[in-house]
Amino acid sequence: MIVKILSSELARKIGKELDLKIEGEITIEELKKEIVRRFPNAKDEFSDKYFYNFSVNGRLIKQNELKTFKLKNEDFVIIMPSIAGG
Repeated sequence: MIVKILSSELARKIGKELDLKIEGEITIEELKKEIVRRFPNAKDEFSDKYFYNFSVNGRLIKQNELKTFKLKNEDFVIIMPSIAGG
């Protein structure tokens, strides 16, 4: 699975693009845990569960789907910071 990082801070810690191989399927929550396992210095990045949004194959994944949406090796994932304006 290709994971692109669109956050400068997270990208600084783990790189702008990862090519992860997984066994079977995993959820986005499990993907976050796998990233932290491989890159312990990124743990703080995922402390706020609403800070990052995830897109899979061009589809924005809703927050209530992060524990159920299944990822496969052939997926293209983008991790991007939430955008707020005022």
